[in-house]
Amino acid sequence: MSQARRHRRFQALAFVTLAVGLLPAPFAATIADPVQLAGALFGWAIAMYLLAASGTLVAALTYDRGAPMRPGWLLLSGSYLVLVLALLRIGPRANGLYPAIHGAPWVDFLGSVLSGAMAVTGFILLSRAWRASGLDTTSRAARVAARLVAVAVAVAVAGPDLVERLPAAMNGDVLAIGDVVTDLLDGGVFVVAVPVLGAALMLGGGLVAWPWLMLTASLVAWLGYDATGAYCGAAGLDARTLRVADEVLRTLGAAFAFSAGIAQRWVMTDALRDD
Repeated sequence: MSQARRHRRFQALAFVTLAVGLLPAPFAATIADPVQLAGALFGWAIAMYLLAASGTLVAALTYDRGAPMRPGWLLLSGSYLVLVLALLRIGPRANGLYPAIHGAPWVDFLGSVLSGAMAVTGFILLSRAWRASGLDTTSRAARVAARLVAVAVAVAVAGPDLVERLPAAMNGDVLAIGDVVTDLLDGGVFVVAVPVLGAALMLGGGLVAWPWLMLTASLVAWLGYDATGAYCGAAGLDARTLRVADEVLRTLGAAFAFSAGIAQRWVMTDALRDD
């Protein structure tokens, strides 16, 4: 298969992923009843988390036991499974749809923090494995510059939400504490991932960059998910629109994680075929 055809395959995967990520918006427009919509979005979120867990697991199983990349992908898969278990315990979320008391706030907190910690660890392991492979030819200065850019982007996107939620967190609000911690973890993951993406893009043909490109797209979506409350609130959007925006970004985050795993498998199987 030619390089051009291989690129088109990855491009098609990215396009389909983006289309899937936008589905909650028209889907929500067809359901007027808020309770029914909450239930439908609950099922959709579970499905998306399972999809992300399966895609990253596929990437992990592409490698033999003991391969440096395998633990990182396994941790990413596990981070989504943690979210599934937490969401099953919490149940449908009423946020932005109808008045209700948030169920199991400690489960929400622990699930978000554990999932975020697993994702950070997974990305650190993937980043180390990437550097150890010898494929990263960028200089230390270039990596530092990429990290500084990533920090600036993370602060611009998630910073307002962190500032908004920090006072409540300081007063002991469990959900606010979880939001602050996950904002920091998501920003940390982004800072780890961006230098590797830059190095991957510099490689000839660029095919090996596709998994990292999709992982980065997933992280940008999750940063956006963290920021919707602050930015959409400032824009004057109503609560239902804010909830739909949350679901679109959640879906994009999970869907691109799935596609990153599939892309990683394609990169590896193509390399073996070429050999």
